[in-house]
Amino acid sequence: GFGHTGPLRERAGYDAVLQGEAGIMSVTGPADGPGYKVGVAIADLAAGLFAAQGTLLALYERERSGRGQHVDIAMLDSVAALLTYQAGIYFTTGAPPSRLGNAHPTVAPYETFQASDGDIVLAAGNDELWRRFCRVAGLDAYAADPRFVTNGDRVRNYEALRPIVAEAFRRRTRAEWIGLLNEAGIPAGPVRDLHEVLTDPQLLAREMVHTLPHTAAGPVRMLGIPVKLSDTPGAVRAAPPALGEHTEAVLTRDLGLAAADVAALRAAGVV
Repeated sequence: GFGHTGPLRERAGYDAVLQGEAGIMSVTGPADGPGYKVGVAIADLAAGLFAAQGTLLALYERERSGRGQHVDIAMLDSVAALLTYQAGIYFTTGAPPSRLGNAHPTVAPYETFQASDGDIVLAAGNDELWRRFCRVAGLDAYAADPRFVTNGDRVRNYEALRPIVAEAFRRRTRAEWIGLLNEAGIPAGPVRDLHEVLTDPQLLAREMVHTLPHTAAGPVRMLGIPVKLSDTPGAVRAAPPALGEHTEAVLTRDLGLAAADVAALRAAGVV
């Protein structure tokens, strides 16, 4: 949880605790409400990703020097490393950033808005994209409004800007907006539930959903591998094993025990 050095090295770590300890909760959630944890176990996952990266770096160095080394990964460090520009805001201003819901602290408009039938994420990340959005949304009068001309202006005057943008979005459906925004080259997308995500033709084309047989549950769907290697691609070859399903293979094939020894362990209740 806290690494192998430092005054907290002996403390246990759980994902939700580390999300609080590492500050990610302090910048997640509504502006007028409590801090929220991320909807997935981000501390566990980030630590695993950094552990894999660290292991690969150590292996690469071993190929060069012939020496192995210890890889020390802390959940606290891993989540803190994700703070990126929020940490930069604190370093620059000396003030901890506040929660902004889905809004962005330095870019506007850059958040979720309600269309007539669901939510959309709009990322008008620069002044040109803002002007394009105004043309698409029928807000041409606001493109040259002194309050909103530059990104800095829009951030400073966001309380006045947001209701204008929100009202425009309510006039069309998600599909209508996505079509218009994509055609204009404005980054945007629907806020989708997991049914929409996991049946998406793009994810399916990317082999991110697999169906495999399970010994007890029958056909089960699983997530695929996000890293696509051109020459040595990975593959999802089997469903998660049932309890003890691979015990005998591990003991005999991987550890070299004789079948009689495995039988004796089973008889003794060890495996």
